[in-house]
Amino acid sequence: MTKLLALTLSCLFTVAAGCGTSDSGSTTIDAGTLAGMVYGQPWTFQAGGTDAFLSANDDNFFATFYQGAFTCGSEPSGPSLIVAVPKVPGDYPMSLMRNMTFVMGSDNKVAIDGRVVVDSVTATTVTGGLVGTFDDQNTVSGHFTLTVCPATN
Repeated sequence: MTKLLALTLSCLFTVAAGCGTSDSGSTTIDAGTLAGMVYGQPWTFQAGGTDAFLSANDDNFFATFYQGAFTCGSEPSGPSLIVAVPKVPGDYPMSLMRNMTFVMGSDNKVAIDGRVVVDSVTATTVTGGLVGTFDDQNTVSGHFTLTVCPATN
């Protein structure tokens, strides 16, 4: 629940402060693994997953992307991405409602410039690609496979 509150507050602050842009980056998804810059550091996706609680009763998965090893219920430290990934295959532009957040500790930069393509969704995985840009220090592009984490109740 803390992530959802942080994401909501960050998005509202970002919009109110006029940070980020809506048309400064490319919407072409690079071939290969999702990679780029997060907080000015080189970043390459290794693993990620969905949050069953925050994804319930929503059209999007609340998904977190990591540059380190990941298992459901265990989050690695370091820079990460939070992305609203649609639950239905298709090509989706980013917007205020479907965005991504570049995360470093408690600092968040919400990007609305980019797109998410979902290739397949199964009971255990989501595959696709995305491109997203906040600024030249926070930009990623490429393909991913996420784990769909089960509810733990």
